Amino acid sequence: MVPLLIPHLVPFMTLKSTEVKYITCPPDKTQIKKSDGNGLFILVMRNGSKLWRMRYKYAKKHQELSLGKYPAVTLSEARKFTEEARSLLTQGFNPVDVKRERKMASLKENARFSEVALAWWEKEKSGWSDGYVKKVHSWIIVDLKRLSKLTLDQIDYSLIADVMISIESNGTPRKASPILSIINRIFNYALASRLTNHNPALGLKLREILKPMPKVTHRAAILDVKQLQSLIRDIDQNELGEFCSREALKLIPRVFLRPGEVRLLKWEYVKFESKRIYLPEEIMKKDREFIVPLSTQVMKQLTELKQITGYSQFVFPNSKDSSQMMSKNVLTNRLRALGYTADIMSAHGFRASASTTLVEELDWDPEVVDVQLSHLTGTATSRAYNRAIHLKKRTKMMQEWSDYLDNLKVT
Repeated sequence: MVPLLIPHLVPFMTLKSTEVKYITCPPDKTQIKKSDGNGLFILVMRNGSKLWRMRYKYAKKHQELSLGKYPAVTLSEARKFTEEARSLLTQGFNPVDVKRERKMASLKENARFSEVALAWWEKEKSGWSDGYVKKVHSWIIVDLKRLSKLTLDQIDYSLIADVMISIESNGTPRKASPILSIINRIFNYALASRLTNHNPALGLKLREILKPMPKVTHRAAILDVKQLQSLIRDIDQNELGEFCSREALKLIPRVFLRPGEVRLLKWEYVKFESKRIYLPEEIMKKDREFIVPLSTQVMKQLTELKQITGYSQFVFPNSKDSSQMMSKNVLTNRLRALGYTADIMSAHGFRASASTTLVEELDWDPEVVDVQLSHLTGTATSRAYNRAIHLKKRTKMMQEWSDYLDNLKVT
């Protein structure tokens, strides 16, 4: 009779404290795992980091819970955390969700402005240029130092207004607008994270608390919404003057281009299929290629315009010679004919009008606005490799801006 063979059962070997202390990752691997049983394991990285993890199943899906880093969290503490997590699972709770809720509750109870602001900064910075990351960090640490130790609920409208006034008093009034936008976004983040129930920066208008910015007479711009409303109405309803000058003046407020770039605009740069204008580096002020997303309204205008001026290489050809671009002072002359003198509005001023209104009225990120104005942002390397920086956001912004101008005309 052949004897029945019973396999030898090898008991599961748990980790030992000395093993955890001296374990290393082999040089030919990026990481290794060592299990302690009950779902607990330690992740040993090539750089020497040792991270406690617990693997479990919840709602029929495998998940992992971070339990901390060795040696700050010892083996015995990691086992204790694992038992607590297992207890939560038997009660029907997901340990990851419970950990997140406890963290948010703790943060809410002690939510200081600086902590929340830096948490928001950490979350957002991957989408920013290197220069803007440093700039926003400096604003939070230096310019908003007065708010840093206060809880979110201790900050009110008047306190933020005082901070804006102090920025003006320090001789940097132009920083007030982007910094106010940052405060708004930090509080919106706190609202979404249920760390507060209010946003004291909402509705605060700098023009109501700060002195008017000095006018730049050689590049005057309308920054007041009511005046901008009248200007857009006058431009869009005007039927006097030459056709191309009227159409160019309708386009320039909606594309943020410089007057010279509008005059140099060629049909070959307009890509109707992608709804964008691709400007070559030779016509750009900073000698680099640039992309302009086109709103529905601008697309409609250019589509209709091509049926009339498509015979020329230029979108706005010269009235005397269609092989040449529009004359240099045409846009300025049209503004003067509409009654806007040199100290009120310039052809270049539409860029400032858009920038100020988008940041202060529509709460757009100043960096996104700066990119669409083709200002230099980020490092030279990032600019060279990312012509389309913030393109998705800019596309949305350009449509919102055209819609905003349309709404101005009917309100």
